[in-house]
Amino acid sequence: MAERDTGSDEGADRPQAPANAEPADAAAWDARRAALEAKLAEHRVRHAAEAERERRPGTMQGLAEGLKLGSEFVAGVVVGAAIGYGIDRLAGTLPFGLIVFLMIGFAAGVRNVLRHVSPPPAARPPASGDAPKRPAD
Repeated sequence: MAERDTGSDEGADRPQAPANAEPADAAAWDARRAALEAKLAEHRVRHAAEAERERRPGTMQGLAEGLKLGSEFVAGVVVGAAIGYGIDRLAGTLPFGLIVFLMIGFAAGVRNVLRHVSPPPAARPPASGDAPKRPAD
């Protein structure tokens, strides 16, 4: 079992080198312990910084993005339904225009959401005949 230094509170819970260890072994134990303490201190600092970053109000960006997408989708459906209802009131064909434009509004809402979440189109390389011409020197 490892002996403990009871003289100070600072090292009371740290294991010491075995009692039968030679001075070179004790130095190796001390070096290993110091290296591990340095790694642990570095990890604690890094972990504290990451925890602080997570607590910042900037983490609400995902919620804002979701609300924006949801409102774009609902707006497409509502506008489609309103246009359909208006056409039905003017033409006197109450359910048909509403149903058709409600579906069109749904499709427009889905298209807006997909356009927003899809990555931007990659720049396509110019075709062989479309290569830019170099000015003559």
